[in-house]
Amino acid sequence: MTERDPYWQARDGLERWSGAPLARADTWSWAQPDGIFRPTSPAWNTALGLGHDGFGVAGIALIGALGMAAYFVVAILVSRRLGARALPTLATTALVALLALPMVSPRATIVIEAMLLLTLLLGHALITRPLPRQWWAFAGAAAAGAALGWAGAWLHVSWSVTALGLAAGLPLLAVLAGASRWRVGLAATLGSGLAVGSLLGPFRWSVWQLLADIGSASGGQVVEWLSPFTGGLRLRWLPVASLCLVLVAVCAVRLLRHRTGARGSAERARWALEVLLVVIALLATLAGLIAIRFLGVAALTLLPVLAAELSEATVRWRARPSMPATVRTRLTAGYWRPILTGVAVLLLPLAVVASNAPGRPSPAAEVVDGLPPSCRLFTDPDTAGVALLLRPDVKVWIDMRTEVYGAAAYSQVRERLLSSTAVSLPEGATCAVVPTTASTVHVDASPDAPWTRSTTREGLSVWLP
Repeated sequence: MTERDPYWQARDGLERWSGAPLARADTWSWAQPDGIFRPTSPAWNTALGLGHDGFGVAGIALIGALGMAAYFVVAILVSRRLGARALPTLATTALVALLALPMVSPRATIVIEAMLLLTLLLGHALITRPLPRQWWAFAGAAAAGAALGWAGAWLHVSWSVTALGLAAGLPLLAVLAGASRWRVGLAATLGSGLAVGSLLGPFRWSVWQLLADIGSASGGQVVEWLSPFTGGLRLRWLPVASLCLVLVAVCAVRLLRHRTGARGSAERARWALEVLLVVIALLATLAGLIAIRFLGVAALTLLPVLAAELSEATVRWRARPSMPATVRTRLTAGYWRPILTGVAVLLLPLAVVASNAPGRPSPAAEVVDGLPPSCRLFTDPDTAGVALLLRPDVKVWIDMRTEVYGAAAYSQVRERLLSSTAVSLPEGATCAVVPTTASTVHVDASPDAPWTRSTTREGLSVWLP
């Protein structure tokens, strides 16, 4: 469990499960007494907290695994709806998982992506499945949209933006499919219910102010909000951004050149769903050139389209007249099914056993476990997140809740930790966890009274007065 955010999110979930209000004065920091904490993923935090309460860190990993499985199940369902075949879908899933690896984690954003695909799948069903032209069909669409909007708003605040985009995209899906007017109205009703439901979440209209606060505090400070052109990130993220752009462009050109089926047909509806997914992926990719977090959204959204296009390409490749009959027979024999099934049955359990145990805490847990009782901790925001859950008696200087502290606080902690030799601590700190490269640690007002290194583990050292 090396992902750090779920630690403090689980603590928030446990506190609110015990009766704490949703928005409340911050009590976790010893340096920010006036901060107001508004959790960005309330329902997800509660699930993580209950998982930790029942099974420890393994419970957090279990909840995260369920969220990741939910996305991949829905993505495969959408892929199958688009006509994708099993083996191309498997290959595409592996590629997308690598591109969007930071988002494939125990965070609510992966579940929000699952809900995005689920909503589009529901919209596709409304314009293709036999439905009576009755008032209750519209009532059902509105209720389903409102329920999805409300649930998504509790899962993560970003759903408010996603829901508005889907509210506009669902009727567009019906129009592109050439559906009848009443089905366009049905899709619009689903979208309207979605938009209204998203505004009935925990923060109502103030969600927009919270989103603005997160953006202003995180921009330029948190890695996932930085551009892939930022120094130090280019080698890792520019290839991902370039590949996302290429994949979106190839899919877009392919769809523009091959519009299949007559208006109102199932083939045209599948084409329309692919177009909408590509548009969303394109917008996310362009946003990813500003903040790399959106590159994962682009890749995860594009998975069903890539699976469908790869499936169609393999069918065309096998049907080439120049292909020898013996090779074509082998490719169509389905011999790979028992082979892949055997590999999955034998190797996947071994991979789970051989991987890092999901019940093992982050390496930082071993460090914070050795802190004195009730000390005031200075450390980097990630390590602070681990301490908040595993050492609730310890107050931190700053953690990853950007909207609580603001951009200036993150800039200050980065400046303090940039020194590879001497780390200067803010006034009031009584314990510190800093990288082992630091040779001296002292408080601002007492540079001539260096602290003592206590313990060292996993690249981090505990320093005490």
